Amino acid sequence: MNEDPNFTLLSNGIANPVVTEAFDGSTTLFSIFGTANYDYNGKYFLTATLRNDKSSRFIGDNQSQTFPSVSGGWEISKEDFFNTEGFVNRLKLRLSYGELGNQTLPIRNPAQNGFFQSQEFADYAFNGRSINDGVILTQVGNPDLKWETSKSINFGVDFAFLDSRLNGFIEYFNIETKDLIVRDNNAVSLTAIDAGAPFVNFGTVVNKGVDFQLSWNDQIGEDFSYSISGNLSTVKNEVTEFKAPLKGNSDGIRKGQVTRTEEGDEISYFYGRDVIGLTPEGRFIYRDVNGDGVTDTPDRTKIGSPHPDFTYGTNINANYKNFDISFFFQGTQGNDIWNYNKIFTDYGFFFNGNRSTRTLDARSPSNPNGSFVALSATSQNNEDEPNSSYVEDGSYFRLRNLTIGYTLPKSTLESVGVASLRFYFTGTNLFTLTKYEGFDPEVIPIDNLTLGLDRQINPLSRIITFGANFKF
Repeated sequence: MNEDPNFTLLSNGIANPVVTEAFDGSTTLFSIFGTANYDYNGKYFLTATLRNDKSSRFIGDNQSQTFPSVSGGWEISKEDFFNTEGFVNRLKLRLSYGELGNQTLPIRNPAQNGFFQSQEFADYAFNGRSINDGVILTQVGNPDLKWETSKSINFGVDFAFLDSRLNGFIEYFNIETKDLIVRDNNAVSLTAIDAGAPFVNFGTVVNKGVDFQLSWNDQIGEDFSYSISGNLSTVKNEVTEFKAPLKGNSDGIRKGQVTRTEEGDEISYFYGRDVIGLTPEGRFIYRDVNGDGVTDTPDRTKIGSPHPDFTYGTNINANYKNFDISFFFQGTQGNDIWNYNKIFTDYGFFFNGNRSTRTLDARSPSNPNGSFVALSATSQNNEDEPNSSYVEDGSYFRLRNLTIGYTLPKSTLESVGVASLRFYFTGTNLFTLTKYEGFDPEVIPIDNLTLGLDRQINPLSRIITFGANFKF
């Protein structure tokens, strides 16, 4: 094997390799940190960490940045004055502050201009006869680009009640991300150069909310035990500082950009015309946002949010003699999803394509009360451009995992020299309840909900497993 770096690519071979394209690249991240821990009598805790990171993605003084963190805890229930035999069996307070940097980007050298040798786009015959290869600018660099930094403050309370059968915690968090790194598409004119817009430190985003968890563990008699636990998280997202309104990247998106980010609102909210009804002819009626009597481009507005009001999960476990069963449910509430499939299946932009069943109720002279926009062979009234008809409720409730097991009694196994043997059945993503029509399961309508038996490849693959665990 040739270790010469000049031959690390197939296209660099000594002979005449038939290789269409080859490339390589790398980035480096060098980190050094120190941590100190303090524990006094199991009641007072303190941890401090100082970390310095240096990334090859930045240049000059911006390459390196230091990130401190500190956390402390007080186990109140271990104080002499605390009665652990009472209603409250455990109580602990936690407080922490920390900083963390982000330098993960889709390109290796965002601080420098990027060039690419091209025979197709950058060749020129200087003497009028032979062609010389040249290079084109593919990425506009920003030498002032620096680390994106998140500062987090957390305050939590851990507790246990009723002989420690009821356990849980509640925690408040506030995460401020400064020097947010985004691609500034406003910095480069679309008619100027064919190159990626520069990455810039564009603003500040704050995420604040509460995490809550509660669990109950108990046993009834000698044969039956069970536990139930649940968690819920809320988060409010707000852009507190932004240099200019930023539309979402439209690469690969037909009919315009569908998100917008600006100061005072949440990041990447859905943006377009707000549909408020249908005309007698079956065309969309849009809301006149600015009140000028005309519905046009300036009437585009916020039409949805991808951020959920809260996420949640539930675990249920039970054991009866040698049988065991466990459920894990998970879901979100209040988030919207942009059903982009509708541009292919609902409107005139792809008239010769397949249609969704929604078009069966299209408004027409023979169906004057139809709930769906009238069919057309071409785009009408901007109906296939970003508007609220694409926005759907993305809330869902899913059975993420189900496991049923049976462990053979030891008395049965002793005669064959086996210490333990358990048979089990496991199912993953067995069903989902959602109103989102873009979900692609085997569908059974249930009162305006959708019961889906997941058959998507990833990440909602339905997996059923039978197995056995044994020990000799």
